[in-house]
Amino acid sequence: MSTGSTGFVERLRQPEYTGENRCTPCTIVNVVIAMGLGGVVSVFATPLVGAPVFAVCLLAIYLRGYLVPGTPALTKRYFPDWLLAMFDKHEHGAPEVGEDEREPEAVLADAGAVEPCGEVDDLCLDESFRADWYDRMESIKAEGTEKSDLSEVLDVDEAELSFEEHDDALVARLGSGRLGQWESRGALIADLAAAKLLEERYADWDALTVTNQSRVLSGLRIFLDACPDCGGDIAMDQETVESCCRTMDVVAVSCSDCDSRLLEVEHSA
Repeated sequence: MSTGSTGFVERLRQPEYTGENRCTPCTIVNVVIAMGLGGVVSVFATPLVGAPVFAVCLLAIYLRGYLVPGTPALTKRYFPDWLLAMFDKHEHGAPEVGEDEREPEAVLADAGAVEPCGEVDDLCLDESFRADWYDRMESIKAEGTEKSDLSEVLDVDEAELSFEEHDDALVARLGSGRLGQWESRGALIADLAAAKLLEERYADWDALTVTNQSRVLSGLRIFLDACPDCGGDIAMDQETVESCCRTMDVVAVSCSDCDSRLLEVEHSA
């Protein structure tokens, strides 16, 4: 392909609607529209014209994410939320809990990470665990050992591990595959430090599934009282956010000073 044609293709491409950002319901709707358009042209003109029209439509969907402008807004408006949630890649909702998986609160209590609060009927972070957790977070941040620590925690080859930033989110990749995603570098640092501590303090940590470990670690972030990234205060708010497919209400835990997002959980009315 010539440099000129390559440049033309790149100008058509819309990364915000393709690749990992592609909205599956939008793609399905637009492919159906493309099939209908190609069929109409074939009936009223000739199949020799209809087939190329269909091919051009598919190319536009591949490069731009959709054929008809405004498709994301149309799917959000007319598709039921339960259907959109099936395709949603926005990782707010808690993963389905398996029969053998343990609840985060039970694991954290058995590990001595949390304990009943003294003045209210709730759980609070154990002071000894808090001190060790923050010491390890500070060490990871100062030495920049996120990649080596993650490779050790997941038992993967560090040379094959890489990070990508998407807005504030951090995506870990192993080779060409997606390994995991965190709301921010601060969230990753908190999880890495906690994973090492829980492995030492909870005898069955390695027996938990990766999904179960992830639920425990993200649940522990609720107890942060100082930002792992900038050291500022923590704020919890309810916000409305948009994914590729739908609009939803989330409970967001963020750093007040640097806006580093530490946790997002879809809010159930």
